[in-house]
Amino acid sequence: MAETAPPLNRLIVFVPNMRRDRGTGHLKRCLSVSAALGTGAMVYLATDAVFTDGTETLDPELVRTWAQRTGALVLETWPEGLVADLVVADLQTAGRRAFRFLALRARRLVGWDISGPSRRLIPFLVDSLPHETQPLPNVRIPGLLGLGPSVQAFDRPLRSILAVFGGADPAGLTARFLLMVGRLQAQGRWPYRLTVVRGPLATFTVPPGIETLDAPDRLAERLGEHDLTVTSWGLTALESLWAGTPVLLLHPTAYHLRLARRAGLPSFGVRRPQTKSFLEGLAVAPPAARRAAPRLLGTPVDPAAYFAEDRGSEGKCPVCLTAGHPVFARTEHKSYHRCGTCGMEYLSVHRLPPKVYSEAYFFDEYQKQYGKTYLDDFSHIQAMGSQRISILEKSLGSSSPKRIFDVGCAYGPFLAAAAVEGHLPFGLDIAPEAVEYVRSTLGFPAVQASFLDLSWDASFPGVPAPDAVTLWYVIEHFPDLNAVLAKANALLPLGGVLAFSTPNGRGLSRRFRPERFWQESPDDHFSIWNPSNSRRVLRRFGFEVVSLRITGQHPERFPGLKKSRGIRYSVVAWLGRRLGWGDTFEVYARKIKELS
Repeated sequence: MAETAPPLNRLIVFVPNMRRDRGTGHLKRCLSVSAALGTGAMVYLATDAVFTDGTETLDPELVRTWAQRTGALVLETWPEGLVADLVVADLQTAGRRAFRFLALRARRLVGWDISGPSRRLIPFLVDSLPHETQPLPNVRIPGLLGLGPSVQAFDRPLRSILAVFGGADPAGLTARFLLMVGRLQAQGRWPYRLTVVRGPLATFTVPPGIETLDAPDRLAERLGEHDLTVTSWGLTALESLWAGTPVLLLHPTAYHLRLARRAGLPSFGVRRPQTKSFLEGLAVAPPAARRAAPRLLGTPVDPAAYFAEDRGSEGKCPVCLTAGHPVFARTEHKSYHRCGTCGMEYLSVHRLPPKVYSEAYFFDEYQKQYGKTYLDDFSHIQAMGSQRISILEKSLGSSSPKRIFDVGCAYGPFLAAAAVEGHLPFGLDIAPEAVEYVRSTLGFPAVQASFLDLSWDASFPGVPAPDAVTLWYVIEHFPDLNAVLAKANALLPLGGVLAFSTPNGRGLSRRFRPERFWQESPDDHFSIWNPSNSRRVLRRFGFEVVSLRITGQHPERFPGLKKSRGIRYSVVAWLGRRLGWGDTFEVYARKIKELS
């Protein structure tokens, strides 16, 4: 049994349910996927009290045997200081304590078919099993069960029935079903061959004359040997559909019954089998399976390949670097959190490649969004820059020539505005074509670099530190905002000004169309600012907001307001100005102290 992480650059740890009363399906699939990934993937046997709530756990010796059969590596205790690159929580249900345990030990945390209080906290939720648990997941992938499309058409005659109720059958459904079968046999209404599966944790006995399978290996591959599977809603039901065998369901709870109904699969009771429903279900099970299987199984997705893909962020607050904050909005590849420490709303992304700010970003993408290329829009952006220079001068307390350093300068329209007003412009951008344009066409000093990698003295030798650092619609693109604000403080002298513009998280679009706002928010906007949190956050980094301007007024985005004129439009426009509903805003903050 491995107790330490393998010596690889990347470690994936699967954390399955280990409670005896919740079956073995989640554990077995974690072992299978981990084994498929090979060295670098492990399964943590979560028997800690935070996961089990003091209930009986699966037999460790039995789990060791399964692990050896699959070739999966397991952790029986979590080594001190071990932080996994990815933790996949396949716990079926988990509380806040379990979440906190995992959040401290994972750079990225994914919940796989997980419910319970931790569901709203885990950064990324992927569901492969249909269920009713809220909130909705980031993505539903039925094919992630790894089963593939059904191999048969569910139309063979009914002669053989297989009964299986999990590895433990804690609700005693097998015994109840066998009592019903005994009554039907006594009445001469049971012409079928019955096989009962005794799971590895089962305690029931099977009457003489009934075939028994004791803890069979690879049960999913044997389900197709029978004409009907009697089971509960869950993995075995879906595996049976994959094998081409219809299902008839008996459930431990009403919740499982509701899920079966939503799936379109027939049932014959909750805990107590209903004979009439069972006999009726024998006829409807095949057509129900034929209808439900394509939807429930989906297009096959290899779970090992899915979880091996390494694209995403850690889910930490970009300001105070704390983790574990609730998710309040989810899209397919994005989750939005609200930090309980500093109040910043922020984005974590999943299975998304980093954004590339190439020449196409300023031309093809910009034209697609605004109807013209960035250079076509140069004069308009420069005019906005002139307005910003005026506010910047007031914030600096002087209109005398200042050194203005524009981070994310693009093709330089703000630098041009600063030069026209008599200031000394300096630019930085990560796009080489943009920096070359600023240098060769506009004639301003500029450097191609990331702001966090910048050395001012090396980039602009002999030039004193800037009087102002500006980031126009740039600051939200940094996933490491803490480092950016600390860098700005270190670069500026006391009295220097940090100025930026950014989308307004309390603007009209967010307030009245939140679902659309989060869906359309760019994948690289890692921080969601608003006038309130900007003051609070900047104070943490030695800045005092001296001017704040609400911009981006769009009354036409108010729900139900389609025309950009008339009395309603005027009222909404007036309210927007008074209440700060603009979809963007600008901040001008003076440095008042050095950071320790």
